[in-house]
Amino acid sequence: MQAHGLSFSVPGTPAAAAAARRRVVSDLRSWSVQFDAQSLQNVELVTSELITNAVQHAGGDSVAVSARLHGETLLIEVFDASAELPSACLADLDDEGGRGLFLVAALSLDHGAERTPTGKRCWAEIPVGRVPRTGTHTSSGGGTAAHMAGARVSLRCV
Repeated sequence: MQAHGLSFSVPGTPAAAAAARRRVVSDLRSWSVQFDAQSLQNVELVTSELITNAVQHAGGDSVAVSARLHGETLLIEVFDASAELPSACLADLDDEGGRGLFLVAALSLDHGAERTPTGKRCWAEIPVGRVPRTGTHTSSGGGTAAHMAGARVSLRCV
C-alpha cells in the first residue's frame, strides 16, 4: 500500500481553521484513494474542531497540522505552542461553543492530547470508508449513529 500523508502550518488566526480544513480535504481528494463522502465530512469536522481549539488557545502562534493514512484509519494531528491541555465540559443549551471535543470523541476511534517540548499535540484517529474504483459503495461505519453511541468521552472540567 502506498503511504499517504500531509503536513503544513497555518497562522494562529480564526481564519486558519477554515483554510486548514479545506486544505486537508483537498489534499485527501488528490491522493490515489477514493474516500466516501461521510468519511470526508467526518475528517473535515474533526480537523476543524482540533484547529479551532488550537487557534483559540495558542495565543496567536502558528499551528501545525498533519494527517497520515494507515489502512482504514486517518490520523489527524494538530500542534500548537500552548501547554494547556484541552478538556471537555458540558455546554449549556444556549452556549455557542463547548461541544467540539464531544464531536471529536464521537467521530473518532480514539483521540487525545499530550504536552510536547514546545506546547502540545492534539490528535484523532478517524475511520475512513473507501469507495472502490468499481463504483460500489462500502464504508467502515465511521460517523454512524451506532458508532457515535459507543464513543468514549472523558470529562474533566477546570
